[in-house]
Amino acid sequence: MTREALPALLESGRGVVVNFSSTSASFAHPYMAAYAASKGGIQSFTHVLASEYAKRGLRAVAVAPGSISSGMTTGRGPGLPADADMSLFGKLMPAVGDGFAGPETVAGVVAMLASDDGAFVTGTELRIDGGTHM
Repeated sequence: MTREALPALLESGRGVVVNFSSTSASFAHPYMAAYAASKGGIQSFTHVLASEYAKRGLRAVAVAPGSISSGMTTGRGPGLPADADMSLFGKLMPAVGDGFAGPETVAGVVAMLASDDGAFVTGTELRIDGGTHM
């Protein structure tokens, strides 16, 4: 997707790529090894993209949601083994609020990053996890 969008983003002189990573890229989340590895790859890709294209006006940022209500956080979640030790998930609760945040929380951050308000943010990832991983 990024490869195909790159010409138009570069032509604009102020393009922004916002990639979706996860807190799993940096923190041990039980039963999610392959997922964590793929999200770590997204963060590295974001850093390289920002480095290669910064002088051409392109910014690249990764958002790393965690503790957000989604299909992955409802019930037991997809792909968990029947004998999964659910007590391992206790450390994944946010420090603020009364539980997981809604997806609109992430959408607001993405909108900010894509706007002029995020004009000085590039080559990094931004955790959106309510303090779960302080």
